[in-house]
Amino acid sequence: MLCKIADLYTEIPEEGGIAPLLEDYRVEEGREADIVIRAEEYRREASFLAGLSDSSIAYLESAAQFNYWVLGFGGMVLHASAVELDGRAYLFSGPSGMGKSTHTKLWQGEFPEAKIFNDDNPILRPSGDRWYAYGTPWSGSSHININMKAPLAGICFLKRGRENSIRRLTPSEAVPRLVHQTASRFKDPTRVDLMLSCVDKLATGIPIFELHSIPVPEAARLSYGAMLQAAKEIGL
Repeated sequence: MLCKIADLYTEIPEEGGIAPLLEDYRVEEGREADIVIRAEEYRREASFLAGLSDSSIAYLESAAQFNYWVLGFGGMVLHASAVELDGRAYLFSGPSGMGKSTHTKLWQGEFPEAKIFNDDNPILRPSGDRWYAYGTPWSGSSHININMKAPLAGICFLKRGRENSIRRLTPSEAVPRLVHQTASRFKDPTRVDLMLSCVDKLATGIPIFELHSIPVPEAARLSYGAMLQAAKEIGL
């Protein structure tokens, strides 16, 4: 099944029952694939997949292979919830349970035109002199995803707090946070180098923030205002 994901033609096997999840990304056959996902390379015997259904294994393993190969095209996955507003993409990341989805839903409540286009695994990839965030079929348990892209304007790492406050991170502060929230457990040194190069470019080219927040509408207004201002200051 040929799909177009993050502007890359990707061949994905239909086995495992994941075809319905790929439908919005499907394109006509006949083009050479940039990335080929191989079912025979799914790690079915891995302990972390024990007890999962065939469809769950296909879903997770096709994502893992795509995240591996996209590094060769200058891109990377970030565990984040991605929202588009006024033509720009903003990503909210952090450890599981930190409230990424809750925060982007606050955006939807405050800004009706805001659109969540991936709730777990957007792809970040440069094109020309801009970074873009892409929706992907792999969007966690919510399955909230839209096949679209938008220029990346900012990334915000969430932390729980007793009040709402935001500060911009330096590149050296941003790098370990980015590494922790991407598919960083590669054994291939070449892939590790590609991932670190990608992270370094993101940390120096995109405004990255840390937000201490409580889940109230004020937090959405605060993060949007800070990220939009920083983006405009550097021409994003």
